[in-house]
Amino acid sequence: MNLAALLITGAIGLGLIIFLVWSNIRDEREFKQQLNDDYHKTKDEEGDIDTDEIVK
Repeated sequence: MNLAALLITGAIGLGLIIFLVWSNIRDEREFKQQLNDDYHKTKDEEGDIDTDEIVK
């Protein structure tokens, strides 16, 4: 009886850990996407050239 209780508790604990890791990975992806959407790169970082520049 004691072994069954330990196995059930261990399985529930392992399931909780797996759920928390999966949830953390998902939230991290959403956070990175939100940062990329909120803070756009400047023209210099994007590699765009200004129209005022003269091509030599």
